[in-house]
Amino acid sequence: MLLRIVPQMFEDERFECITIREVYDELTQTTKFKTKYPWAGSMRNKLKSLPTGKTGISEVKDYHEAIKALSENGTIDQKTDRLFDLSRVDMRVMACALALGHRVTSGDGGLVRFLEQEFPDEFKGNITPLGLINNWLEKKLITWDDEKQKQMAEWNDNEEHAQPKSEISRFNKLTGRRYPGP
Repeated sequence: MLLRIVPQMFEDERFECITIREVYDELTQTTKFKTKYPWAGSMRNKLKSLPTGKTGISEVKDYHEAIKALSENGTIDQKTDRLFDLSRVDMRVMACALALGHRVTSGDGGLVRFLEQEFPDEFKGNITPLGLINNWLEKKLITWDDEKQKQMAEWNDNEEHAQPKSEISRFNKLTGRRYPGP
């Protein structure tokens, strides 16, 4: 959804966004995402993933193996008292974020809690999609308009994760508009 609002987010370094090949593949090749985000196909050329050389380094492999082992051994989420359910792509995202020292942007509470619980010293944190937008607005990297407002309203239609109240309040102040999403 962020890509639709700010198509240049992976091309322009000022936005400080990266993704990995597995996320690119999931977005462009998985039926679930093609159905949920039919516009994603037209954004293919905007999705720039890190080169394999950056994600194939030994630190990424080491973190991936550790995450995979923890997942396969049945790590319990201390907040929900249930087993974590991590996908193959989730594990790669986490391994790359840890090894490369990046924050993640995910509404998946389980993924974030896993990182906070199992890698508290290494995890750089999570920033919500609305938090990113607010940062970009503050840095004047984007200006808010009716089209972006309309696209954000679709977050609710697409059942995107609810955003934090603090970020909603921040958005309202930065744009002078009411936050339309979940």
